[in-house]
Amino acid sequence: MTATSSKVAYKSVADILRRRILANELKAGERLPTERELCGNFSASRITIRRALQILADETLIQRRHGSGTFVSPTPSRRIPILGTDFSGSVAAHAPELGRRLETWRWQSAPDNVATSLQMKSDGRVLFARRIDLLKDDPVAFDEVYLPEQVADQLDKQDLSDIRFLERWQKVQSIHIDYLTQSVEAIAAETAHRKRLKGKVGAPLLKEVSTMFLASGEACGLFTSYYRSDLFRLTSTFRLQSSSENGLE
Repeated sequence: MTATSSKVAYKSVADILRRRILANELKAGERLPTERELCGNFSASRITIRRALQILADETLIQRRHGSGTFVSPTPSRRIPILGTDFSGSVAAHAPELGRRLETWRWQSAPDNVATSLQMKSDGRVLFARRIDLLKDDPVAFDEVYLPEQVADQLDKQDLSDIRFLERWQKVQSIHIDYLTQSVEAIAAETAHRKRLKGKVGAPLLKEVSTMFLASGEACGLFTSYYRSDLFRLTSTFRLQSSSENGLE
């Protein structure tokens, strides 16, 4: 490994190491240089190197063995971790090159199941969008979104195509998402999934359904996402409240 001429952010360090692993420059099972050596190679602090290595560990590209060092995984293949409540943050850290293409968008009456989830009348108007996420032009995920008219009337095509849509949506519509409900399941790909993700019928997918709510308790969006399970893994972080916070004796 060669040194860089200036300090490099942890995402850039992770990008460089990732490219070398996937290009087989760093081979399966090979031991990486020590943290101190990597600090010298990249002119970076130890905390920067540790954050970069954690990204690669989260993607299952490397394994960190206590007392032995850090090694390239025996069969390295990239899997992007998706933190359910922060998709855009996960993407920014682990796959900044991920892009999004808007397949279709239109105003329509809410289907019955959507109206039920969004607590609205079945003839209420919603904005529907289907977006495909691309990694180097390869489709890796797609979602279907339903937004009630009162929280979507200012959105345009560019807004819907933004990979950081949740942030942009709240800014454009002057709303604040307070909480969400979410379900995740493993499913077998059907013909419609295969058409968009170019996989095989029956291949495993991760399906995530999220309903967004405003502080008032009003449902403001229904998102159904499908991820290729060979490229994504879902992670969750929980904060355990004390017994007094939970109202327990």
